[in-house]
Amino acid sequence: MSEFPFVVDIQDTEHFKQQVMEASKHQPVLVDFWADWCQPCQTLIPLLVKLAEEYKGAFILAKVNADEQQELVAAAGVRSLPTVKLFKDGQIIDEFMGAKSESEVRQFLDAHIENESQNALADALQLSEAGQYEQALEALKQLNQEDPANTDIHLAIARVYLQSGDLDNCEAVLKALPANIQVSEAAKKLADELEFARATKDAPDVSEIVAQLEKDPDNHELRVQLANQYTVSHQYEQALEELMYILRKDLNFQEGKAKEAMLKIFEILGNQDPVARKYRSKLATLLY
Repeated sequence: MSEFPFVVDIQDTEHFKQQVMEASKHQPVLVDFWADWCQPCQTLIPLLVKLAEEYKGAFILAKVNADEQQELVAAAGVRSLPTVKLFKDGQIIDEFMGAKSESEVRQFLDAHIENESQNALADALQLSEAGQYEQALEALKQLNQEDPANTDIHLAIARVYLQSGDLDNCEAVLKALPANIQVSEAAKKLADELEFARATKDAPDVSEIVAQLEKDPDNHELRVQLANQYTVSHQYEQALEELMYILRKDLNFQEGKAKEAMLKIFEILGNQDPVARKYRSKLATLLY
């Protein structure tokens, strides 16, 4: 029997029927097919156990040793290890193969399983969006005490600091993240947003910059400031258009400063964003 309350080791076919097929009629059951000789399995198992405990019974993790339970492996159609299948109401509703990162497994789970911690995190971020920064931070710090290993909470705290204008604390939280999380898409996006926020902290406001540009349209430094202001206010297309104006005039302005700003905006938007795709194409045409 597992030492963890939300994790069960499957012993035989009858046990599988009880702990997976029947149990999944009451709550989702995540079945991990693994083996001792499978190195990716050894990486994935502790992650799945950690998430099972974090989700506090929102799903049960059932571990199946593929070498010992070959009949179950064949019945489930498992062809490679590790294979993870999610059961609901006695049916497989989704699955994945191979070792995954924590963020990928969370995304897989959250598509099917309600996580109280994630719901509370979303509620706190809504408070921040409404300008209730102190309340948001209080809620997130409470969540962090309950679940200190959840890096999504740390990223949310950094975002609230950024939204509230507390840039130093935002940077401190980001720098304290584990190295593998610092290079994640979410953390890099926050770091880019922080950089734009710092660039606009003591800059003139938009109306003042626009007025100056009407008198001096080829003042590229001013135009970069305008693009920064548009980025901070989430007017990304306007920001990218200002940067394109500079690049059409001077492709290597300040050793690629405008191009670098565009790439950071693309990172903030994400690869699939239509605005990012539109301006990536424009930039490529200009460069090549």
